[in-house]
Amino acid sequence: MHSSFYSSRWYHYISDLLRCAVVVVDAIKAKRSVLVHCSDGWDRTTQLVSLAELMLDPYYRTFEGFQVLIEKEWLEFGHKFADRCGNWDATEDLYERCPIFLQWLDCVHQIIIQYEDYFEFNVKYLVM
Repeated sequence: MHSSFYSSRWYHYISDLLRCAVVVVDAIKAKRSVLVHCSDGWDRTTQLVSLAELMLDPYYRTFEGFQVLIEKEWLEFGHKFADRCGNWDATEDLYERCPIFLQWLDCVHQIIIQYEDYFEFNVKYLVM
């Protein structure tokens, strides 16, 4: 089981996402314009933008703000939860399945662990 996890390169992806989000945050703090766009606009874009917003704006680190962030950047933007999670047999295409939202939650988890005093909620809230 551990070998499957390590071969998935999960930590590599989480590290890359966090690193890229910090690049976006640093650019914004330096008053530079930022354009975030992945090839299809559904996955990495949402991950990076919502991570950057979480890092930049303390409102998104409250219970209410976190819910607003998910609604705004994930639900209203049209993230393909059914296709990516593959839980609802929405797609037969296995290549559509990818744990994009879970990766984002793991990134949020990593940030909370390091900066727990900056959040109104803790990791138990993410699990719930």
